[in-house]
Amino acid sequence: MIKGQALKVARLNCLPLAGFTLVEVLVTMVILALLGLGAASVVQTMTSSKEQSEQSIARLAQLQYFMLTLEQDVRSIVARPNATGQLLYYSDGQLAFVRGGWFNPAGMLPRSTLQPVAYVVREQQLVREYFPYVDVSPGEQAIEQIVLDGVSDLQARFYFVPPVAAPASPTKGSWSSNWERAEELPQAIEITLTTEHWGELRRVFLLTGGDFAEQAPPQRDGTEPPPSPTPDSNGGSGNG
Repeated sequence: MIKGQALKVARLNCLPLAGFTLVEVLVTMVILALLGLGAASVVQTMTSSKEQSEQSIARLAQLQYFMLTLEQDVRSIVARPNATGQLLYYSDGQLAFVRGGWFNPAGMLPRSTLQPVAYVVREQQLVREYFPYVDVSPGEQAIEQIVLDGVSDLQARFYFVPPVAAPASPTKGSWSSNWERAEELPQAIEITLTTEHWGELRRVFLLTGGDFAEQAPPQRDGTEPPPSPTPDSNGGSGNG
């Protein structure tokens, strides 16, 4: 039995050792490296796509908010002179006017519901400037709000219909790229923006005519200001 066991051990020692050759190890490492590069590329593509989607969603949300703000401002233009002394000012890509309907809950804030507003392009951004009060004092700084990024130019056109002298002779209006009527408002305004991400944006807004009633803010003691007398047909006051 001892001799037979010795022969078996000798035969086992003569068998070749099992293992991987250097070439097989190198091939395996290359395959693993390619798989790692492929997985990293997929992850990078997914991350980049997610960032681009988030940026696109943020730009779209900003555009929607800007369009809503611009529409509310332009449609609420009132016939009230701004700091330039004109009802509507436009020059060198800057559009300024006074809008009504500025929310003042229960008249709690010491201001009226009128708001001087200006849109101007500055450093590839469309900036909305406004003042707390209609009568702007010299040296007062406007409150700035960036409403749209990537804007290189702002252009405006104005549609005006001259007053009709007689009902039987209607007058047609016309578009103009300049506005020099300090005491009048147009019937419509076309605003064109040149943007980086959206190309050329054009909107046309109809104006309501500019009628407004400016209300004085309440006094500090909480009492309402006395009503102004209403003149009668004879030129006297209505309290008479």
